Amino acid sequence: MSRSIYTVTLSIILLTGLFSCQKVIQVHLNDSAPQYVVEGNVTDQPGPYTVKITRSVNFDQNNVFPGVDSAVVVIVDSNTLIADTLQQTASGVYLTHILTGIPGHTYKLSVKTGALSFTCSSTMPQPIAIDSLYTDAGLFNKDKKNAVITFHDPLGTGNYYHITERVNDSTATTIFVISDEIADGREITATLNRSLDINTGDSINVTLECIDHGAYEYLYTLAQTIRQNSATPANPQSNITGGALGYFSAHTTRSKGIIAP
Repeated sequence: MSRSIYTVTLSIILLTGLFSCQKVIQVHLNDSAPQYVVEGNVTDQPGPYTVKITRSVNFDQNNVFPGVDSAVVVIVDSNTLIADTLQQTASGVYLTHILTGIPGHTYKLSVKTGALSFTCSSTMPQPIAIDSLYTDAGLFNKDKKNAVITFHDPLGTGNYYHITERVNDSTATTIFVISDEIADGREITATLNRSLDINTGDSINVTLECIDHGAYEYLYTLAQTIRQNSATPANPQSNITGGALGYFSAHTTRSKGIIAP
């Protein structure tokens, strides 16, 4: 079965919402053994960039992940060989101070904590601009407004996208990921099935992230995990080696905003 989470009618793609939390990842484990969770991002926007390291908790504990302190965290730009040793600024939070995200470059993350070592590599895709952003009536409720964006997928499969939405000061809890495997080289029209109401005069901001395959697989399987009804859901597919959960993503971001009519 195709991994694409959308259906295609001519050149129009209607995204199916995948429920999770933006930025703060709630990982569902398939056993009760605590594990390390690594979340890191490098973008083509000015830094600093953040790597967060926490430890998971058992099912019967509060869903608060304690930070991991005193880890050695390094990100290397494989193209320039610039190595940035991140500085800890809070419990489990580490920031870059010299790194610059550049499309086409590959970034290698290494984390050492105690006797454990975790690594990951992510290549930043080229950016894709949002061509238009507008609102449209809801598919099933004409009194509701949806945000809609259009953008052009370049020729050649292997492009992956993550779309986020803000209305005023609130971020939608629905996140969307797209693979271009059946939409290669087409204009994509994405109607965002969001968790926030849109009213006339609201400020809408949508961000299009171009992500690599590893980040896509993580977000896709994370969404599948959250939607499971099983008492022991499967772990999302991490792109980090060494036994840690989570993800590391080097991606581009392009945003567009409007005032809802």
